[in-house]
Amino acid sequence: MQAFHILRTRQENFFMYDFEKLVALISALKWREKNGEIKLVTDKRGADYLEQCGISEAWNEIEISLDEMDSLNWDEKIFWAGAKIFALSKQNAPVVMIDLDFIVWQHLDFQSYGKNIAVIHREKVGNFVYPGKEFFRFKDGRNFPAALNWSVEACNTAFAYFGANDIIKKYSDFAFEFMAEIDTSNGELAHMVFIEQRWLAMCAALMNREIFALSSMQELFGGRQKYFTHIWGEKQKLRDNLQAAENFCRNCVERINNDFPDWAERLKKLDWAKKYFVEVV
Repeated sequence: MQAFHILRTRQENFFMYDFEKLVALISALKWREKNGEIKLVTDKRGADYLEQCGISEAWNEIEISLDEMDSLNWDEKIFWAGAKIFALSKQNAPVVMIDLDFIVWQHLDFQSYGKNIAVIHREKVGNFVYPGKEFFRFKDGRNFPAALNWSVEACNTAFAYFGANDIIKKYSDFAFEFMAEIDTSNGELAHMVFIEQRWLAMCAALMNREIFALSSMQELFGGRQKYFTHIWGEKQKLRDNLQAAENFCRNCVERINNDFPDWAERLKKLDWAKKYFVEVV
């Protein structure tokens, strides 16, 4: 199954923490080992950065297309995940979209999903993260389509399978309109997660497509499954705690040393990575 990662840099002084680079590397290598090809969709700065880090060859292909976003009329500080939708709009189904901080450890069988959607888990709505329709206001006074189902649970898109091009197009076309025309003066978080995750569920309902959930939030973060790792909830801790981050990186290179010894040898030659191998046997 074809998959893709997304890396949008935006700022000139862009960098990734070492733990972020190692998780992205494992994510790409493990997908190639278990599930097929994976590309990285990024901008020129992102491609150059990963080349300098010595890990760009982890992906089957580097697609440099996100520089096109520079001319778009939405605020990327508010719609920080807009690059995911932009990258998706340029892909052909069936395809899997994976966050850089998400690892799939095992083979997945996508045959039963067909032209539908599969996501890592669903999320409840009707809260401050997913408020009601009355929260949103378009700048031009337009209304949401009347047929939208506001009761469907949102889709977490850290991992998302899209089985057909028509749903990619419908999902991304309305997302682009929303990000350009919505009034975000009453808050930012709800607007981004609406268009990335709640609208996807609404879009599927409009098109009579089924949504499969591969896991649940409890299973994913409670250690009761062995298929997926998502470090989203740990990243701030790792940024703030240097010792925790170092220990995490040592665990990562130990896994790389065991599963991908050729890549371990590459990392040992890189200034930013070699220090984590000191205690690896």
